[in-house]
Amino acid sequence: MRYLCLQRTNNSPTLVLHRPQMNLLVWNIVSIFSFLFLVYLVRWTLAYKRNNRPPGPRPLPLLGNLLDMPRKKEWETFAKWAKQYGEIVYVTIAGQPMIFLNTLDTATELLLERSAIYSDRPVFPLVDLLGHPDFNYAFMPYGKLWQARRRLFATQYTKSALAAHHDSYRTSALSMLRRFHHSPTEYVDHFRFYSARTMLDITYGIQITSTDNVIVKLVDTVVNTISLAVSPMMLVINPLPLLQALPRWLGGDNYSYHIQKWKQEVIDLQMKPFEKTKEQIAAGTIKPCLAGDLLQKMENKEDAEQEKLIRDCAVAAYGGGSDTATSSFMLAMLLRPEVQERAQKEIDAIVGSDRLPDLSDRSRLPFVTAIAKEVLRWHPPTPQGIPHMLTRDDVYKGYHLPAGSIIVGNIWGILHDPNLFEDPMAFKPERHLSTTSKLDDLSDEAVVKAELFHRVVFGFGRRVCPGQILAEDILWLVVAQFLAVYIITRDPNFPAPKAEFTSGAISQPVPFHYKLTFRTDYAKALIEQAE
Repeated sequence: MRYLCLQRTNNSPTLVLHRPQMNLLVWNIVSIFSFLFLVYLVRWTLAYKRNNRPPGPRPLPLLGNLLDMPRKKEWETFAKWAKQYGEIVYVTIAGQPMIFLNTLDTATELLLERSAIYSDRPVFPLVDLLGHPDFNYAFMPYGKLWQARRRLFATQYTKSALAAHHDSYRTSALSMLRRFHHSPTEYVDHFRFYSARTMLDITYGIQITSTDNVIVKLVDTVVNTISLAVSPMMLVINPLPLLQALPRWLGGDNYSYHIQKWKQEVIDLQMKPFEKTKEQIAAGTIKPCLAGDLLQKMENKEDAEQEKLIRDCAVAAYGGGSDTATSSFMLAMLLRPEVQERAQKEIDAIVGSDRLPDLSDRSRLPFVTAIAKEVLRWHPPTPQGIPHMLTRDDVYKGYHLPAGSIIVGNIWGILHDPNLFEDPMAFKPERHLSTTSKLDDLSDEAVVKAELFHRVVFGFGRRVCPGQILAEDILWLVVAQFLAVYIITRDPNFPAPKAEFTSGAISQPVPFHYKLTFRTDYAKALIEQAE
């Protein structure tokens, strides 16, 4: 293409013919990049067809499956993929491979039986920035530092060691029941108080009287930040470089402020309760607790490394126990009033009305135990758990699994597997009773694996939560004692509650309304006498 223009030469206008060199240059650049992208697209398509990856939604060039990743109720999308593609699903997001394990057998075979290469953690950009891998062994890379903390933690959370803290469970549960008496509708705060009081007591020997305690607020804030940091999208999309590059007028200062605030909260959570425990030891007022017992057993009181090891274990214990499934229990009782009635009849027949159920009654209250198990199965608080990372290439059922893959044990999907659980979306405690369980029909080898199903909610392999016995104990106690004292019914002034849950790495029921009444005058007297 050519064009004419007037150009002044020797003070007189002259008509000159110009070739648009700039337009030609742009056209050449676009042509080159188009050709290169076409070559990339052809090579990418051929590689995609022959890479022998597990099945999954078809990715796009460069983006991969970024647009397929769910923004809310992640478990529904992952369950849909499991139904469509099978027991193992492969996706890639901007080059980062992610693998979902959707059945008990698959998760067991890879995360447990091949745990040597499946026990690492991926990089969590925000978690790493706040310093969690330096002390929180839930996010610590697999290795000697992690193993030392895991071993120390495990010695304090055996069944026999925890029996020494049963009085603490009982005291916290009774205090919670009294709080319901005075403010019946504040269930979130009351259950939060129950778990916080129990965990602070048995971890640090600290007594609290309300959730306004500074340490309780700290752990709430830190847990909320973690929930954001380990969400599926944050695993593969690192927003930090962009945020760090923001100019002041676009909120760069605000970003920096929040990061520094979150870092300080993490430090405070490590130090404040631990220092309180040390003060109680010095004053001779310490009661049996994890941190206190370990500190007093230290041979060299000046060993800073050993003290840090104990501090790391303590904060992991308290932080890990701060979230429970008790709100899901309340919602389930609203949706299945006949379940509530059956459990209360069992409690009346076995325990009577002159005392509250105790952990010693557990073996004689199978339906109450079934309710606690079903609460964890129905909607686990961490639907996808904390992902693992594959440290070297592996082959599974002919599929190539590349090193560096993020491995997600699809907890919610496994616990809603229709091959194991009939009508999996329904809350049915009776499915956990031996006379009705499909698991009875499995082979001996499968029964061993199936026992893992009751604990799937606590993770897999070497990364399974070591505090699972404690979590099951305190959940069972609140279920049994709450049902012994109160009747929960629908509040006619509000819409009927539904089985709806919040999105994110940590998921709880959407807030709901209810009415609470004492079952009997005897039940009311038990609570009032305790005051």
